[in-house]
Amino acid sequence: MTSKPLYFPPAPFDLGDALTCSNLVDIAYAMYAQWLQQGKPHDPHCFRWQPPAGASFRFGAPVWGNSQVLAFHDLEPFALVAQRGSDAYAIFRGTESPEDWYVDARCEQVPYQLPNVTDAGYVHKGFFDLYQSLRLAVLDQLASLAGVRRLLLTGHSLGASLAMVGMPDLMANAALPAVSFLQYNLAGPRTGDAAFASLLNSGPANIYRIVNSCDLVPDVPPSVFDDLTCHVLYQHVGDAITFTAQYNSVVGNHDHHASYNYALAHPEQPQGPVPS
Repeated sequence: MTSKPLYFPPAPFDLGDALTCSNLVDIAYAMYAQWLQQGKPHDPHCFRWQPPAGASFRFGAPVWGNSQVLAFHDLEPFALVAQRGSDAYAIFRGTESPEDWYVDARCEQVPYQLPNVTDAGYVHKGFFDLYQSLRLAVLDQLASLAGVRRLLLTGHSLGASLAMVGMPDLMANAALPAVSFLQYNLAGPRTGDAAFASLLNSGPANIYRIVNSCDLVPDVPPSVFDDLTCHVLYQHVGDAITFTAQYNSVVGNHDHHASYNYALAHPEQPQGPVPS
């Protein structure tokens, strides 16, 4: 099975940056897998994360988030902060647990209200609530870094939306003077309304949204969303970079490593092997 090569926008887009971000997302997913193997300890002090051997990055401690599912407020490791040279990274993994699916389903919108951010419109309640549970840890870890010239945000699926709702906050509140901001967003759902999209599209950050055209997740929530309680509008943000890779299942088309990471590593032929 063959597919057309990827076409990329001009600089500051950089394929090496995009692939690096995707590789870091793989590390965030591997962190979650280690947490499962250790019996899902909800006390961060009881989780022993082992970063990959030989990695050229300096990693902070796992960043924990609270999915706030009904009466259950268990913590999960969701994010990492890393540094390599003058580049810092905030990395968010995607949906894994039943609690994460509950976050995804909270499609009603709430005002984007965080310190030093104005006119940011409305965003997905589930994504925003989860981000607020982990933002201070991300900000604290970023504040401990020195010599940073660029901050790159990245994530896959739910993680891409966490990176998106985090962008206005980190641009306004991260203690990183004279830093440029980029985002490489993998399979990101819609995250906010037109005002939120306008804020980011007109701001200083360069946001690249990498999408498999066969993947259903980037098409949710719908651009016009109605239920019994609300009527809301959603709009994508940033420059779309699309490829077509058909893996014969919803899960396969959305898979981070086999679909998205493979495409960035093989841009001339982004369709990878289809499982038999």
